[in-house]
Amino acid sequence: MKKTSTILVLAFLMLAVAVSVHAEGAATGKSGSIAVEIENQTPCFLFGGYQLSVGMRYERFRIRASTQDSGTADFEDNGIDDRNKNVSRSYNDGSFSVSVDYFLNSFLFAYACLGSNRWLVTDKDNSASDELRTLDAGLGLGVQYVFYKGLFIQLSGQVNFRERQSVIIQGREYTVPGIDYSPGLRLGYRF
Repeated sequence: MKKTSTILVLAFLMLAVAVSVHAEGAATGKSGSIAVEIENQTPCFLFGGYQLSVGMRYERFRIRASTQDSGTADFEDNGIDDRNKNVSRSYNDGSFSVSVDYFLNSFLFAYACLGSNRWLVTDKDNSASDELRTLDAGLGLGVQYVFYKGLFIQLSGQVNFRERQSVIIQGREYTVPGIDYSPGLRLGYRF
């Protein structure tokens, strides 16, 4: 229920902003350079989760707010400085982030991201789990290709940095990697 409410609130806010921006542009007769974009990381749905981003784009800059739950997708293998083969780590409901993007040209962009992530850490041997909250800072590169009117596909990759924190699950200590990478495949629409 909480997931549905979060998605509906973000979708409503995005729609309200898009209508407002469109009405302002129509009233002045200028198309303007402000655009609203919504997007999702489609692979999250394949693992029983969701991801939704709402962004405002002004000329070469874009700011995005995102929320996600990766379902059963395991991000432990993405650890660069450390990995634990005995656990799985997935984004849990309540993870959110803000990104600032700069478009170097019409399709290539660089971005910085700050996220408050709630991880669900599960011991693969006995299915015991616990949650761990981290504050992640990331840098990334991506490409965005508009293929039909406002519809676009976006491929990106980012490296995340965080303080290494630990949690004890069934007597075993797990420490989250301090550095990992996050690939992204998103579909979206620009209003």
